[in-house]
Amino acid sequence: MTLRSLLIAALLFSAVGSTSWENVHGQSPLPSPAPSASAAESPLPAYASAPYEQRRAAAESVKVMISILGLELGSTIQQAHAKLDNLSDPAHPPKEEEEAAEKGEGPQHKVLWQLAETDYSFVFVKTNEKERISYIKAFLRPGKEIAFEKIGEVKKAPVQNDSAIAWDVLRPDHPHIRVVAEGAGRKANTVIIFIVQRPGHSS
Repeated sequence: MTLRSLLIAALLFSAVGSTSWENVHGQSPLPSPAPSASAAESPLPAYASAPYEQRRAAAESVKVMISILGLELGSTIQQAHAKLDNLSDPAHPPKEEEEAAEKGEGPQHKVLWQLAETDYSFVFVKTNEKERISYIKAFLRPGKEIAFEKIGEVKKAPVQNDSAIAWDVLRPDHPHIRVVAEGAGRKANTVIIFIVQRPGHSS
């Protein structure tokens, strides 16, 4: 089975919702001032319409999960293997693909782990042109979903509704990170952590 078909299987296994927000998965420096219709209708706190300074302050101070099973953005594929290979299902070794990069940069990697005996069933990562992990997506097993408030401070999430929530994370001397959780009833069955690419800038 190819990495692509395994990733599709993981999506189906976790029953990932079809929520797609430009502000959540887009590449803007910080969420747009305009709230989505879902967020506007929700009584839950949201900062999408707050002043930029307030949203930036929230991103600089928010407490939110930025690693999966000890794996963080900026790690190498070798470091990811060291953390996740021992957690893999022996019958399903990690699936890895390599893509040639442009402009003489290093190759880009994609790896999917199918895990055993953890709350996560699958973990998928991608590297950037510097061969550092810039994207992590983790799939939780049915019954192991995580409440949004246990992932991060919901009051500091600029965009949220009953099926998805997103946080921006700004730290000194670190790239802009976005954390996205998706799942029904404000419980995540997937968690995505990635570096936000600003137009005209590399990660």
